[in-house]
Amino acid sequence: MPVSTSVHISHCLQYIISLNPQSILDVGCGFGLWGFLCREYLDVMEERVQPEDWKIRIDGLELFEPYIQAHQRALYSSIQIGDIRECAPGIGNYELIIAGDVIEHLDKDEGEAVIEQLYEKATRALLVNIPIGEGWEHPERHGNPGELHRSQWLPEDFFPYPNIHQQFSLPAGDYGSFFCPKDCTAEQRADGLLAAAEYKRANGDIAKALKYLRQAADVAPANQSVVLYLVDTLLNAGRHDNAAATLKDFLRRDPAFHYGYLVLAKVLRALRRYDEAAGTLKQLLACPGLNEEVRAQAEAFLAE
Repeated sequence: MPVSTSVHISHCLQYIISLNPQSILDVGCGFGLWGFLCREYLDVMEERVQPEDWKIRIDGLELFEPYIQAHQRALYSSIQIGDIRECAPGIGNYELIIAGDVIEHLDKDEGEAVIEQLYEKATRALLVNIPIGEGWEHPERHGNPGELHRSQWLPEDFFPYPNIHQQFSLPAGDYGSFFCPKDCTAEQRADGLLAAAEYKRANGDIAKALKYLRQAADVAPANQSVVLYLVDTLLNAGRHDNAAATLKDFLRRDPAFHYGYLVLAKVLRALRRYDEAAGTLKQLLACPGLNEEVRAQAEAFLAE
């Protein structure tokens, strides 16, 4: 349907009004709820009553053209008809992007790719509203094949995007609102990506875990927890050479990460690269400021 539940409206509005974005993209705009509310509280409430006085750019994107009526075209600055999977790569930047009841209509991999792209395009915040978990069966309706629910989502799926999460209980199931501000620090983003990697790995999706870990390493290249978990995940996947190369690269950038030398030496020994392992330990023992515990481990390892 081109409409949604009402339980989250006031919750979302407080963040939208506080953010006061000057440009908004409403993905899956449907009947136009968010266009109406954003226009009312960001323009009309500021005494800009007539359309010629409006200053806020509010664009809509809708898959199913028959949902678009005269009132939506009057409220939105523009409305594009298209499939978000195809449109997302070409979307320009907006201060706020709203994706309300959209990604559950996509296959999970497609939905994850779309959310990642929208997060990158939003310069100040991404707002996602979505059914959570089971109980939300939704067939095709109104001649719109896009109405079918194709995937289930959990709060853990939004770990990569540090967010303020509010969950609502409804007869059909839980419903979630995820406000993802872009002013988070690099360490907060890396922590979210690390948590996402741990979640994916625990569920057997090593490829996604490695993807999130590499993103975390790009965001916060000095984060030792990220590199250690990346190395451990590579080792568990049997990719010992990649693990060794990853550690070597990190130690070139952060030679004071003394524990990393121990881990690298163990990986090299597992690869039967004994001379390299010994060289790594000697390099560690020559590091200034080496604490006694690490020194003792390195000396014992070298003597084996």
